[in-house]
Amino acid sequence: MKFFKNFLTLVGAIVIFGFAFAFFKFDLGTRLSEVAKLDSQAIPEYMKMFDKVLATGDPAKGMVRKVKMNIPEGMSKEEAFENALEIADAIAEEHGLALVDSKTMPRGGKLFKDGGLLTHIRSYCSPTIADKFLNHSGEFIAFMPCRIGFIEEPNGDIYIYTMSMELLINGGYPLSPDLLELANEVRSGMYEMMEKAAKGED
Repeated sequence: MKFFKNFLTLVGAIVIFGFAFAFFKFDLGTRLSEVAKLDSQAIPEYMKMFDKVLATGDPAKGMVRKVKMNIPEGMSKEEAFENALEIADAIAEEHGLALVDSKTMPRGGKLFKDGGLLTHIRSYCSPTIADKFLNHSGEFIAFMPCRIGFIEEPNGDIYIYTMSMELLINGGYPLSPDLLELANEVRSGMYEMMEKAAKGED
């Protein structure tokens, strides 16, 4: 019994020593105070991303949203794709997002219209919102414009992708109320575009 008590005392001392070492070595006091300044959703959102990375080993999978595109009965794959684009563009306009670029790229040396697998990127932006965010942080330019992408799998399934915007919005210090409102409007628009384009209905 005496040995067991001594062992527990030793373990406790090691834990306390280790915590004290980490506290001073890595300045955990300052770091904890910095973490406390983050948006309340920051840590949960980082953990969601990290869980996906751990599960897949692919960091891209932790940073995007994807949904399978429905091909309505009576429509060809090409018609369903064109319908999805029309829906996405209409919803973008409702949210004040202008189409700024559109590109269908070849896969395996062939374009979609020539029998290749579909690869299409569509980019949207609101100059007014972009200007306000660039005044807040110039680094946001790296995430502009907002994009949705269409990727066809070898089995013929088509998926629509867009960036997961939660970390951009909630991953740092809380945004000011006006910037938060604008960011949520862009996020709502992009997610609605993707979901409704995938369903084939507006």
